[in-house]
Amino acid sequence: MKTFIATITLFVAAIVPVKADDWAIYRVTITNATTHHVITPPLIATHNNQFRIFEVATAASDGLITQAETGDPQPLKLEIVNSRGVYDVVVGSDVVLYGTSASYDIRAPKKGRISMTAMLATTNDAFAALNSVALPKRSAQYFAYTYDAGSELNNESCSHIPGPPCSPESGNARTEAGEGFITLHNGIHGGSDLNPKHLDWRGPVAVVTITRVHDE
Repeated sequence: MKTFIATITLFVAAIVPVKADDWAIYRVTITNATTHHVITPPLIATHNNQFRIFEVATAASDGLITQAETGDPQPLKLEIVNSRGVYDVVVGSDVVLYGTSASYDIRAPKKGRISMTAMLATTNDAFAALNSVALPKRSAQYFAYTYDAGSELNNESCSHIPGPPCSPESGNARTEAGEGFITLHNGIHGGSDLNPKHLDWRGPVAVVTITRVHDE
């Protein structure tokens, strides 16, 4: 009986509308903390605590696979924008170069959560992400770590990678199927076209600052 009551409580919480005066605008600033990687245009979503763009150790969605392999966030946006529990979705229009920042405004309830995904362009299928973190009362900084979408083998060959130093005309062909599920990415190892001295990473690849700029 307790399990049944808990399930009903969660369902009701998911469908109760958010009051108009509980909404705010948040500014999300993404700073590329790598030395040579390009972060592709990000997808940022606000949502409730029941929604997830992805789960580690499960298969990535088609939209997330497309973003992780090509950098295009639009298919993922179309995939999630009308999902239950999603409040707002914003996508960037340009890449975030190493050592630079880009800012985006997004709408959310003050007690909502936020997620972000963006490809590391010089990889087969790596994406930097925040996965359902709490929106701050005023301002907070989070670190974005890198995940492997599991959809391609990490062969580090320019014929399968869109970002520099690989040529934009490389074709970005798909490799054979990868692991089949999302994992933490284990970096660049060399042995093909990528130089780990420049492109390997340890720890977070981006700093994400979220600030509540004004209430609605």
